[in-house]
Amino acid sequence: MEARTIHLFVLDTMGDWEAGYAIAGINQPAFQTQPGRYVVRTAGPTRDAVRTMRGVAIAPDPALAELAPRGARC
Repeated sequence: MEARTIHLFVLDTMGDWEAGYAIAGINQPAFQTQPGRYVVRTAGPTRDAVRTMRGVAIAPDPALAELAPRGARC
C-alpha cells in the first residue's frame, strides 16, 4: 500500500502548536488502524524557510505551486 500524503501548510508567524496533536497522531503508528497509510509533509508559499510565532524555522518540502491535487489535470 502506498502512503497517502497529508500536506501541512506552513507560513510565517503560524502557531506551530496548532497542528501538533494531529501531526503526532498521524505519525504515531500506535494511533493508526493501518500504520504507514499516511505521511505528513509541509508545503509553504515558497521553498524558503518560514519562522513560526515561537521562532521555530520550518523548511517546506514543496512550494504550494508545485502541488497538484490527485486527479487534477495540469
